[in-house]
Amino acid sequence: MTRILLLLALFVTPATCVWGVDARHGSTVVDEQGCLECHTVRGAGVGHEATRTAPELGGGLVSTYTASSLASILWNHTPAMWAELIGRGLPRPAFTEPDAEDLFAYLYSLRFFEFPAQAGRGKQVFETAQCSECHSLNKPAHGPGNPVVEWGSVDDPVTLVYRMWNHASSMNKEFASRKKAWPVLTGQDFMDLTAYLNYVHKSRPNLQFSLPDPAGGKPAFQDNCRRCHAGSLALETRLSNKTWMEIGAGMWNHVPLMQAVPTVSERDMRKILAYVWDLQYLGAEGKVARGSQTFVSKGCISCHRHPATEAPLRPRSNKTFTPFSMVALGWSAGREMHRQMLDKGVAWPHLSAEDVSDLVAYMNSLPRN
Repeated sequence: MTRILLLLALFVTPATCVWGVDARHGSTVVDEQGCLECHTVRGAGVGHEATRTAPELGGGLVSTYTASSLASILWNHTPAMWAELIGRGLPRPAFTEPDAEDLFAYLYSLRFFEFPAQAGRGKQVFETAQCSECHSLNKPAHGPGNPVVEWGSVDDPVTLVYRMWNHASSMNKEFASRKKAWPVLTGQDFMDLTAYLNYVHKSRPNLQFSLPDPAGGKPAFQDNCRRCHAGSLALETRLSNKTWMEIGAGMWNHVPLMQAVPTVSERDMRKILAYVWDLQYLGAEGKVARGSQTFVSKGCISCHRHPATEAPLRPRSNKTFTPFSMVALGWSAGREMHRQMLDKGVAWPHLSAEDVSDLVAYMNSLPRN
């Protein structure tokens, strides 16, 4: 993963994200592979509404989207989908592994922002979160905080998270002295506040901004967060299905629980958010031992073994095996797994998201061919 490009339309549309893979191409994959013949994405299909057998891809399913869970959904969907396509005389999709990566990125990006930001909602948040009690909009100041006009423009919601985070210690003391409860904010609140502050400053929002390589955020996370977020508090297992700004809001909301709030640069704030968001997309790592058992219990060993040694055999590739590899096994143009299994009377194995993670770990433990 190399870079996330976010197209943030604060007043118009939900965002699209790209991190090393191409989410925009993923939307093309959905169209070109005929998915919209049966499915819809946020209500848009090929002249139809979502059916009971072909769910809305941008709706309820979105809450389950991690790499392993998506691979599980697509894998388990294969027999029913093949039968449906044959019955309707439609061609079968033929994904490559990069296509699967782009498709996953596109579907995951639908979780990025639930709703476009609105300045009107931001104004309400500014009042209900008690920002206005300390910060007047214009000079002269009518509270202990600087007037909003002196803040400078807010480029995007990350800038707001960064500024509020580094301001949190003094704010916490102020709220304690006033015996006020710490204001709990949502990711949508941060988006709306950003839109409102841009409106106050009469500045246009930054419609395109970038996140750094998620891997680059690991050192910043280790330096500032890992001391507490380890073991049962590790974010690898505590976070799921959060938008990027929900993670930013979560950082703000847990300030009162912290003994000290570390000061970070805006650059490191972006890195930390990118890294933490990436953790939940990748999901928990699978277990090799469980994967070995799954490889046998699900019947993979009956076909995928060396004819001479009977040892388990991983696909011929020097690349790391991934959940996208699982999709390519069943869906790529050169694969005939489903037809061959039907001919042999072998049932298509049902794989959970955990099964996929474990199989990926096991495949990567086998010698490369």
